[in-house]
Amino acid sequence: MFKIHNPKINSFSQRNPNNLFLVVMMVVLSIQQKWSLVGDMLEDMLENKSNSKYIWGSKQFTFNYMTIHKHFIYAQMMAVINSKNLTPHAQSISLMKIFLKIPGLGIPKAGFVCQLVAGLVGCMDVHNIKTYGIDANLLKLNKNITGKKAQENNRRKIENYITLCHDYGTENLWNSWCSMIASKYPKDFIDGNHVSEVHYTYLTGE
Repeated sequence: MFKIHNPKINSFSQRNPNNLFLVVMMVVLSIQQKWSLVGDMLEDMLENKSNSKYIWGSKQFTFNYMTIHKHFIYAQMMAVINSKNLTPHAQSISLMKIFLKIPGLGIPKAGFVCQLVAGLVGCMDVHNIKTYGIDANLLKLNKNITGKKAQENNRRKIENYITLCHDYGTENLWNSWCSMIASKYPKDFIDGNHVSEVHYTYLTGE
């Protein structure tokens, strides 16, 4: 699943700023929503832009921020991905810092964006937290902080999260989540491969 669909999504994400915008918005739209509904949400957003009924609350802030800053974020992302001097762990740290500046993205969803654009990190969402017995408090980042001690605490949380995801395996997190969603919602998905595939089809309409 991961080996088939994730590279295609990576390629799509890295193609241009507009594609990155779609990836980020797909991630944000998926927050606390059934995965089977996200494709229709993304389609509605493409048609109605900020007037989409699915762009509400903090998702409005994400939409506005990405509309303005997508070119800058894309340039930063590609500089990290194309760097030959960074290890995968260092790339992950740099990408997480970029994506965590986007309103509406906490640690797990920033990790999801990393997974989609570069095959790194992963998403410890509510399902994976239960599956792997993770303390949800370890995944909460306070973006409205000042002071070196607080900033250091956030830095450690980000690094620990990256290590956690890579210890479990980015590919494993993807595949196990897709299989779990297929089992949980058999009326919506044929199997785990179907869940994996729609990550790509939601973005491309193919």
